[in-house]
Amino acid sequence: MSGYFVTEGSKCKGRPLTTLPVVINRDLSRIINNNLQLKSSHDLEHLRYIAQQRDEWTKLTARIQEAAEASQSEH
Repeated sequence: MSGYFVTEGSKCKGRPLTTLPVVINRDLSRIINNNLQLKSSHDLEHLRYIAQQRDEWTKLTARIQEAAEASQSEH
């Protein structure tokens, strides 16, 4: 995951790859009133810290699940 944020060389042309960091960031962006993003290695370390705090991780994953379910019910 840390290697994802290393920017060496040029970007590939075409459709963006669906990678784990992309999916995690998309899930985090669905949460209303959320200041979490996965845009840098610092953000990744912060997310790792939250993951080590069982109560905080449970709350975060519940909020992501609620947002995903709300998004599906709208469509």
